[in-house]
Amino acid sequence: MNPMLAFWRARYGRGFPSRAAIEAHQSSAIARFRKTVMPRSPFYVGLENRAFSELPRMNKSKLMANFSGLNTAGITRDQALNVALRAEESRDFNPMIGKVAVGLSTGTSGQRGLFLTSPAERRLWAAVMLGRFWPSPLLARQRVAFFLRADNALYQGLNNPLVSFAFYDLLVRFEDHLPRLAAQNPTVLIAPAQVLGLLAEAQRSGALALRPRRVISVAEVLSPEDADRISAAFGQPVAQVYQATEGVLATTCPAGSLHLNEAFIQFERDVIDPETGAFCPIISDFTRTTLPILNYRLDDVLIPDPTPCPCGCATTRLARIEGRADDIVWWPGLAGGRRMVASDALRQAAATLPVPLRDYRFVQRGPVLQVWLDCPDLPPAESALRRAVLALAARLGCIPPVMQVFAGLPAERDPKRRRVRVAA
Repeated sequence: MNPMLAFWRARYGRGFPSRAAIEAHQSSAIARFRKTVMPRSPFYVGLENRAFSELPRMNKSKLMANFSGLNTAGITRDQALNVALRAEESRDFNPMIGKVAVGLSTGTSGQRGLFLTSPAERRLWAAVMLGRFWPSPLLARQRVAFFLRADNALYQGLNNPLVSFAFYDLLVRFEDHLPRLAAQNPTVLIAPAQVLGLLAEAQRSGALALRPRRVISVAEVLSPEDADRISAAFGQPVAQVYQATEGVLATTCPAGSLHLNEAFIQFERDVIDPETGAFCPIISDFTRTTLPILNYRLDDVLIPDPTPCPCGCATTRLARIEGRADDIVWWPGLAGGRRMVASDALRQAAATLPVPLRDYRFVQRGPVLQVWLDCPDLPPAESALRRAVLALAARLGCIPPVMQVFAGLPAERDPKRRRVRVAA
């Protein structure tokens, strides 16, 4: 897709008016992809005429195992991994293999993943992101602050005569960023939800006085209570970009809903809970030309919202991103079987406690639900939480878990905050 056209559609387009329009667009895009991209991937040679759903099922481990044959740039897995690891160690993310940028995911799903982007792919990504989130007026110069674990030429592609892009390394002490951030005074602030929360606290305390015109959450699940606090601190609604190593999967529309990126990706659903419609997406991206992502199952669990969006776009609307599949909490049902316990329900139980709550964690360990509450007065908080969990179990028709409640927060090594998780 032409980057200028992508920018224009992302900024001014109304999206697809119907499911039929989405399917027609995907059909023609997939036909071009089969003809022009798949023959260049040694792994997919001879499979060009198969439906994506009939191609070998991929996940992160299979992609890494077949990386050298999958990509169309002739880059071996060892080449890419060496460049990515050197960048991680040196914190210099400029080196590329030829014109191809190499990235490395955090590995919170158990295995780190490589990704490749060509100049054309980087231009397209930048066009879509700028078109979707560029503040008005169109020709005003913007200052973008991007907090992330690693920089990449993909993100540096945001730079242009009207955009000043600054990368803030999450491996640097948070407080050390504040003077530079204050001096930059970004008009667009992009960070994981946890970091946006810390920045909001700094804003409320007077350590910062930022005036962003866009605030965008990336890389982590954004809970409603975090969104409210961040929005109140900066006076702006919090938009979301649901992006993984595998691509940009969803973005917030002008009406504030999160929509799947069906303009670039075909989504199938592996439904894990028919009652809520919760599913793991199986994606095929027909814009990724350097490292094809086809029939690829993600471990994320998404909750669809079947009601039409006020924005008028027919792409699938999400009620929320539930979390990783192996972090979905299940409790035994009173009538047998098991019931999915929405992480949103547990978050709500914590958010409505009768005492101020700084943060919390839920960890399901077999039949035991361990809860950490970072609050000034634990006994009333614990009593209220126990009542809330019992009421939740009764409402779901479940056997309530054995609860253990602790003060403070547990030691965590995961760079991404997971307030609700299941321990192995």
